[in-house]
Amino acid sequence: SWLHCDGRKAKMNACSRASARLLVRRQSPAVAALAPSDLRTLIPGLPSHPSSSPSIDISARRMATGSRGARGHGWLRKYRAGLGGRHLQGRWHYRDNDELNSINDEVFGMNALLNPDDNIPTEAYLDLQVGDEEPRRVMIELASAALPKTIENFTKLCQEKERGGYESTSVYRIEKTVGLCLGDVINNDGTSGRCHPSVGTTTSPYTIKDEGYLVSHTGPGIVTMSKPGVHRNDSRFLITTISAPQLDGRFVAFGRIKEGMDVINEIATGVFTKRGVPTVDVKVAACGVQS
Repeated sequence: SWLHCDGRKAKMNACSRASARLLVRRQSPAVAALAPSDLRTLIPGLPSHPSSSPSIDISARRMATGSRGARGHGWLRKYRAGLGGRHLQGRWHYRDNDELNSINDEVFGMNALLNPDDNIPTEAYLDLQVGDEEPRRVMIELASAALPKTIENFTKLCQEKERGGYESTSVYRIEKTVGLCLGDVINNDGTSGRCHPSVGTTTSPYTIKDEGYLVSHTGPGIVTMSKPGVHRNDSRFLITTISAPQLDGRFVAFGRIKEGMDVINEIATGVFTKRGVPTVDVKVAACGVQS
């Protein structure tokens, strides 16, 4: 309830007669000089006895109660069955992965339209080495026709043998619920990165813009750019180990694992991490492209 006193509003909570009178007097200096009897006339809801509570009707906001819970009825049963729910997983739970996978296939299928004489790379490889073990190869299929600028940056960093390429860089972070993070060509710890010098522009020499969100993160093996902000793609990228719908529309996915997903899974599950940072050296021993 709202009380209009001399053009001012004083909100009445569930308070006693004395606190209500004090509230009104503070709101309007003109009302402060009124006697209690005059206040009782001004505020009809105030009782005559000081010990009784005000009879003013106050509608208080209350939280919903009942057996449904904040996440909806039966959310725990649905969660255990893998069904999720509107309150539990939001819009990601209701997306059609089969349809998105078919769209991904169409995006990668656009590579058939490329001119073979242009020698545009459609595949890349990474030789990942864990500690002193032998390097193991991971083949990546690239969406070269759909995302030419992003692919140009990635492939040139794979081919770069001097300082500033992917070779000898480390997997600087392993997120168990997302994937492997790598590609920091400067500090090698995930705090920096830069695009290939031939791809950058005079206005943006270290980053490239978001080219498009054509490929969805529908499952493990999606290769996507990792960026600190909008239109700030550099050299960092990640390889998903599970479905990551939270990355759709934020990170530009440009490739998918064609061979060697077992290598990615073994690194993600077999390498001990401390707050996400691998305790052993996981590095890119060699890398390159294939047409």
